[in-house]
Amino acid sequence: MKAAERRLEIFEILKKQKYVDVAVLAEAFDVSTMTIRRDLSKFEEQGVVTTTYGGATLNEGTSSEPAFAIKSGHSKHNKIRIAYEASLIINDGDSIFIDCGTTTVELARFISEKRITVITNSWKLLSSLSDFSKITLILAPGEYDPISEGAISSSTISFIKQYTVDKAFISTQGIDLDRGVSVPSDDDAQVKKAIMDSAKYKLLLADHTKFHQSFMAKHGNLIDFDAILVDPDIDDKTYQAARSKHPNLVICSNYKGDVEDE
Repeated sequence: MKAAERRLEIFEILKKQKYVDVAVLAEAFDVSTMTIRRDLSKFEEQGVVTTTYGGATLNEGTSSEPAFAIKSGHSKHNKIRIAYEASLIINDGDSIFIDCGTTTVELARFISEKRITVITNSWKLLSSLSDFSKITLILAPGEYDPISEGAISSSTISFIKQYTVDKAFISTQGIDLDRGVSVPSDDDAQVKKAIMDSAKYKLLLADHTKFHQSFMAKHGNLIDFDAILVDPDIDDKTYQAARSKHPNLVICSNYKGDVEDE
């Protein structure tokens, strides 16, 4: 097992148990306790956990956020489903803004043959789209944020305000049906607000694990979006409650690819 895969599994265990024991993890993954300590140290550098000699405790504060590489592996097959559904509304000639995010970045696999203009602050997305000649690609400037793997700063906001785009695809970390959508970073929230203000049509892309979560910085209400795309794993109770708040909540189930192996 690669280190990245092991860390993703450890993160999933942390989310469920809130605490992990070094010795137990070392036995479970058949690696040394030193290897597990290095894994947990990576999480601590990101502010995700607090380590002790024997283990680590998940930090559940509203301003903490794991790294992009960890988030991207979580619920990946559902993120692909959502991205596919989102790609269906993108037409040749459209100008679109694609936000930083582990769901929005999956759009790259479905839009390579479209003649569109893409503006993004995601460096990860830039690397995925840079070889596609039909796409006019514009990268927003600003200070690089390693958590989002993109530009997030005041200069990013100033740049975004120059544009009006047909459609914007927005990610989020948390959806509270009463409070709205939120992320751990206020800078990220302000960039997302600017993107939303720049777009004629706004779509929120969020897998089911984002529901019933709330973070420090709010960037919008559910009703601010023209549509919300979610994966089929959302439970019926949450779906019905969300639909009562936003009638354009769409369950994305059209993608027929082998998403488990993507």
